[in-house]
Amino acid sequence: MSQSQQTIEPWLRGILRCPQCKGELVDVPAEAGAAAATEELRCDVCHLAYPVEGGVPVLLVDLARRTDG
Repeated sequence: MSQSQQTIEPWLRGILRCPQCKGELVDVPAEAGAAAATEELRCDVCHLAYPVEGGVPVLLVDLARRTDG
């Protein structure tokens, strides 16, 4: 398993929340054929998607991607 395909540890996954609204984050796998195959954690409350780089979630609002509401 390559570093970019590692999953987040289950104990950590259970406590992660959106830093903006404290909503639950949903795992979203990388899209097939995407230029940058990066897993994301998506918040459906405030419509932000946070990247997961090398199995580490980057929970910075400034680096989050807006998703379609």
